[in-house]
Amino acid sequence: MTSTHSKSAYTRAQFLPDLLKKCIVVRAQPDGAVMGAPDVLESLSVVSIGHSADVLRDIARPGVELAAWQRNPDPAWAQWLAAMPAAVWPVCRLETTPDDAARALGAHFDASGTPSGESCDAFVADIAGLVDKFAALAATRRVRLRLDVVTGDDCCRWHRDCVPLRLICTYIGPGTLWIPPALVAAALAKPDDDAPQVLALEAGDVALFKGCGWPGQGHDVGVVHRSPRIAGTGITRLVLVLDAVWPAIQKIRA
Repeated sequence: MTSTHSKSAYTRAQFLPDLLKKCIVVRAQPDGAVMGAPDVLESLSVVSIGHSADVLRDIARPGVELAAWQRNPDPAWAQWLAAMPAAVWPVCRLETTPDDAARALGAHFDASGTPSGESCDAFVADIAGLVDKFAALAATRRVRLRLDVVTGDDCCRWHRDCVPLRLICTYIGPGTLWIPPALVAAALAKPDDDAPQVLALEAGDVALFKGCGWPGQGHDVGVVHRSPRIAGTGITRLVLVLDAVWPAIQKIRA
């Protein structure tokens, strides 16, 4: 399977599905302003977007349903992954803690035959850093981690997550799609259909989605999103998902 990993591949590549070519990318500017279509920005009061990891803390604020840290993939590991056949991309599913994440990931990568070296170490450190940030924001010590290679249309229906908090980072390939709150009802009524206005995260972006399990959160609140449909396109994605291991969130550190 051929992999495609351009930072904005879904907005430029001619061979992608029409929906992906129409996606809107909302980008934060260095001065904190957010650039995008005015009609889109008007409905994004539930979203916090920025270029610093500090923006992830905003997920604890009442009314914020999505916090997105927009970052460029680090060349220390991005070039290593891009040059590697998708068949040997690192894949793992495990439960870990911030203190043990790097060791556990390294052991899984070694067992799966992932090429070792400084680039691999940098990639492990990046994931371990996200585990640490997520655990602190979710006020948990144990984190459930999934690093998956995706070639099909997994999770391709519009939905809200039925968890308190979820971190998603697409390392390679098109990122998660989401829609402005004003269009949620129409999208959920026809979850398999394309929405008229779709926004997209980019490769390397780190997103925190507040789910219906968040304290005080109802089932009708939360940013509706889905994975891009890539079956049959020749695109391969490498996606990290973090969930907290908990019966319920007791407290959140802002």
